[in-house]
Amino acid sequence: MATFFLSQSRRAALTEDAAIARANRTNALIAFAAVIIYNFVGLFDIISTIAAIELGVAEEANPLMRAVMDNYGIAWIAAKLFLQIVISAMVLWFPHRIVLFIFVFAVWTNGFIVLNNFRIALGL
Repeated sequence: MATFFLSQSRRAALTEDAAIARANRTNALIAFAAVIIYNFVGLFDIISTIAAIELGVAEEANPLMRAVMDNYGIAWIAAKLFLQIVISAMVLWFPHRIVLFIFVFAVWTNGFIVLNNFRIALGL
């Protein structure tokens, strides 16, 4: 989709910037670690969401996700995992420090959401 919005020279510059970011070993290591943590947080998000809903103590707060859950059953899990793979690949492809900062902050925030899901599911 980005190819529709970016000129050929801009795409080339973006590809070059991504290669430079990947060449930075610190950025690459941070990206790899953050992606691993992100995927564990994502799996725990699925588990905590299912637990809270199945126990009847919560419902999905995101209206879009709730609609997907209601209309497609457990297929929402496959969709979520697919999006996690896409996002992980994007971060690993372009581990620029700004991208990493935003990504790590998002993972950290989502981690607190998952902890809250478990707190609700367990009645703590």
